[in-house]
Amino acid sequence: MIICFDLDGTLVDTEDWIIYSFQEAFKINHKKAPTKSKIFEHWGRNSRFLIKKSSPTNLTKKELNKIRKDFYNIRKKTKSMIKVFPHTKRILKNLNKKYHLAIVSNNPHKEVINILEIAKIDKKLFEVIIGDDEVKRPKPFPDEIYAAEKKFNKKIKFMVGDTIQDIKTAKSAKVKSIILKHGPKQTWKSLKNANFIIKDITELPRLIKEEKNGSTT
Repeated sequence: MIICFDLDGTLVDTEDWIIYSFQEAFKINHKKAPTKSKIFEHWGRNSRFLIKKSSPTNLTKKELNKIRKDFYNIRKKTKSMIKVFPHTKRILKNLNKKYHLAIVSNNPHKEVINILEIAKIDKKLFEVIIGDDEVKRPKPFPDEIYAAEKKFNKKIKFMVGDTIQDIKTAKSAKVKSIILKHGPKQTWKSLKNANFIIKDITELPRLIKEEKNGSTT
């Protein structure tokens, strides 16, 4: 069985880090920074989309690219803001013994590796890692899951995430979605169409075991 994980907001708590980096990137470019609420409207999308849609003013392509570049530069300087959710490492190690694990993220591949290293999560726990720079269309399109399935040469069973983008991605790829309620509270209403919603990662092994035992496929 193959289980795909989102990264930000699912395995690592990066909410404050992302918000701070976005708002600072706008400020140093002398642009009005988007509010938290505006950013949350598009929570889970990749950085380019998020910058474009959350900006209070229209941006030229050059301005957008500069803000995005500064966003990643600020992130490098504020890596200490990344926090691992409780029990994540232990649960991943246990799941790795029984299932095939993958990451599909709206971060570039190198950034995924960087975040895992900062969080001290062993990247070897994941047989496949797909970043948004390795597909034509990032989440909520299914391309990242399709890319992972191609590498495994097998159908993925579950997509574990924290946003509506993960739900849409799973649905498009005909994969069951499991959502952890880690994200901003104002986004929780959008999660109702997930196949499963759990409080945190400690509930995941039992859920997967029950689904596996009850599955007829």
